[in-house]
Amino acid sequence: MPSVATNVRSAAGDVRSIMASWARVVVGVLAIVICCLMVLALNGPSNADSNAEPMEVTSYTVAPGDTLWSYAERITPRGGDVSETVDELKRINHLDTSSLRVGQRIVVPVR
Repeated sequence: MPSVATNVRSAAGDVRSIMASWARVVVGVLAIVICCLMVLALNGPSNADSNAEPMEVTSYTVAPGDTLWSYAERITPRGGDVSETVDELKRINHLDTSSLRVGQRIVVPVR
C-alpha cells in the first residue's frame, strides 16, 4: 500500500510542477506583451511630429476685414493650395472654425 500512496503523491507533485512551469511561462509572456505595449505607447503617433523640424512662427493681430482665408492667401506661396494653408493655420492655432475677431492674435508660420 505504501507504494500506491507514494505514486499518488508523486503524480500530484508532477502536476503541481507542470502547473508552476506553465504559470511561469504565462507570466513571462504577459511581461513581454506589457513591455511591447509600453514601447508602442511611448513611440506612438503622439511623438510622430517630434522628429520634424521646428516651424519658425510669428504672431499676427487680426485687423478689421481680415479672414483666415484672406490671410492664408497672402502667405501661401505662388502655386500653393490656400486651403492647405488655412488648415495649417487652424491646426497651429487650435481653431475649430475659420472665424477670426478683430484684435485676436494668431500664430503664423514665417515664410
